[in-house]
Amino acid sequence: MVLRPGSEFAGFRVERLLGHGGTAEVYLARRGSAPPETLKILRADAPRDAFAAEVRIGALLQHPNIVAAHDHGEFRGRPWMSMSHVDGYSAARLVARGQIPLDVHRAARIVDGVARALDHAHGLGIVHRDVKPANILLASVADADTREQILLSDWGIARLTTSPTPLVSDDGTVLTSIGYAAPELLRGGTLTARTDIYALGATLVELLTGRPPFPLATPFAVMDAQLRRTPPSVSSRRADLPTRLDAVVQRALAKEPPDRFASCHDLSVAVARALRDHTPPDPGRPPASPPPEPGRPPASPPPEPGRPWYRRR
Repeated sequence: MVLRPGSEFAGFRVERLLGHGGTAEVYLARRGSAPPETLKILRADAPRDAFAAEVRIGALLQHPNIVAAHDHGEFRGRPWMSMSHVDGYSAARLVARGQIPLDVHRAARIVDGVARALDHAHGLGIVHRDVKPANILLASVADADTREQILLSDWGIARLTTSPTPLVSDDGTVLTSIGYAAPELLRGGTLTARTDIYALGATLVELLTGRPPFPLATPFAVMDAQLRRTPPSVSSRRADLPTRLDAVVQRALAKEPPDRFASCHDLSVAVARALRDHTPPDPGRPPASPPPEPGRPPASPPPEPGRPWYRRR
């Protein structure tokens, strides 16, 4: 049952519904005169194991580039957790905003912020498993020396690398977003930090070009491409990008984990080096249209950038 604005729940006063899925609702709420928080409430009939894992992981993750978890509990038979509310928008919305390509140096800053968050998590033995532009939040800050705050969110399917929790649901659905999923994740193999590095590389491709690595028409075609096809050349998709970025993308999206970067920091540093001495084109001149990729028909864009094709929560 969705709570109405003004409702009371576990000491919170609900201000509005932010979103809901198959297992939980998310609200903007506040306790007394405190700043507003994001309140996630599990549905009464939803399984509790995954939510309990999210609460445990949230308590471990304390980092400037991660949306902070505050509190948790159970009220009237419904588990809940509260988090910092980010007044901003996702990187997926930024990419989808229009036809103007994202500034490459801003894309590099976003990747660096996410890399810092992921390396922190990896140091604790946590794999996010769902890195994508839709889970990267951007917010303005008052500090003149900081352009924007970059936060990695949605740790709902994150797991400790030692967790026995299966990577698929009872009906065989893969728990990930296929467009950013590493081959070993799709195969149900062992996950490591380099699984997230692949997803961050796929996110880099979308930030730079406006499309994920394999923008194909069906989830099955995308899955096959993740498993078999060569990563794209971003400089072929967007003429103003330095060709040095192609090698960075190729390594980040290597099919075998040992062939990828050793850490997200290493990926971020490689992006910065590839952009060294790069001068953006004249903003008054429209970017050249990228040539069509040989043998590939135009793909239909997804209805919402970053939305997974599977049933998740």
